[in-house]
Amino acid sequence: MNIKIYIILFGIILGMSLIGYFYVANFLATYKKATVEINDKSFKVDVAETMGARAKGLSGREKLDDDEGMFFIFGAAGNYGFWMKNMKFPIDILWIKDNRIAGITSDVQPQAGVSDFSLKIYYPPESVKHVLEVNAGVAEKLGFKIGDLVRF
Repeated sequence: MNIKIYIILFGIILGMSLIGYFYVANFLATYKKATVEINDKSFKVDVAETMGARAKGLSGREKLDDDEGMFFIFGAAGNYGFWMKNMKFPIDILWIKDNRIAGITSDVQPQAGVSDFSLKIYYPPESVKHVLEVNAGVAEKLGFKIGDLVRF
């Protein structure tokens, strides 16, 4: 067989494997419950600390209350990308480094009808180990700013 055919077949198999893994990971996602505090505000959060839970995130949820969120924990600091796959409502993303807000991406909108491969990816301003997602507008309404202490 021609080497090009092997490369194409390998690419197809690899692509299908990755897509299958992320779809299966969504079904295996489980979350612990915790509390995250910023200034004098507490959030009841679902903790996403496994690859499956992080990949699923808030996908498919109908809403969050203003005192709820999703808290992502990574094993090491990095420039982790976030997308709005299957999201039904806008969010604020709080990027957390060394227990302080390192950045805030406000009013991130769902992208209905956009293919997975075309979704916009949001990145932190610097390497972070934790991320908190809350309803859009919450960060501004509560006056959160870069450097605020985050307790969890």
